Amino acid sequence: MRAYIQTNNNGDFYNVNAFIANEGFSSLGWETIKFFDLREIQDNSPESLLVGGIGNVRKRLEQLGLERAQGEIDYPDALAGYLGRKVWSTTINELFQDKESWNVFIKPKDTTKKFAGKVVKEYSDFIGLVEENEDTGIWCSEIVDFKTEWRCFIRYGEILDIRRYKGAWDSTLNASVIEKAISDFKDAPAAYGMDFGVDQEGNMKLVEINDGHSLGTYGISPVNYAIFLSARWSELTSTIDYLRTL
Repeated sequence: MRAYIQTNNNGDFYNVNAFIANEGFSSLGWETIKFFDLREIQDNSPESLLVGGIGNVRKRLEQLGLERAQGEIDYPDALAGYLGRKVWSTTINELFQDKESWNVFIKPKDTTKKFAGKVVKEYSDFIGLVEENEDTGIWCSEIVDFKTEWRCFIRYGEILDIRRYKGAWDSTLNASVIEKAISDFKDAPAAYGMDFGVDQEGNMKLVEINDGHSLGTYGISPVNYAIFLSARWSELTSTIDYLRTL
């Protein structure tokens, strides 16, 4: 098994995620190979996993002729009951022209990471978002003041790890709510991130879902990170994941 892991132009791992992935895959006996530019990779085997920024991972999948059947999965219909707030889709231009709908959190709908999610309250918040020749699809969400947020790493329908990434360390997370959400998410990918938060009143709410092909580590162990990435890559490339039984 082989994992190509992204570096910066100095040959160092491009961020902590790449470093942790290298540790994890090496511990599992995989061959790890550094790359800076995708054009360096001559290996056309779909079994050769790639660790890198979301853009590079998706470009690599395109090069291999592979598509993510589900597309973006930020707010699955099956989990709408866990959001605890109104979430809807529109476009940047439509929202810009509807001032009564401002004071909301927005994020890209069709192109992940096209821009960082942000709250828009006034005209200046739209700078750089409104484009002359393109009307970007977005998600809008009522603003929630989360006290604490956690990332739940879900692999083959089970909780692999849970890591707090924002807020108060002493908040209580109800694992049974997460387990119920996992059960309700029938068409979930093999590996994904399920982010939950606790608001100021102590209510648990689903923040969002993230595809597992290029998630950050958030403190997960190297081996767990490696088998998490492997599960999603194997599903995307229809290869056999020998790590499934680990």
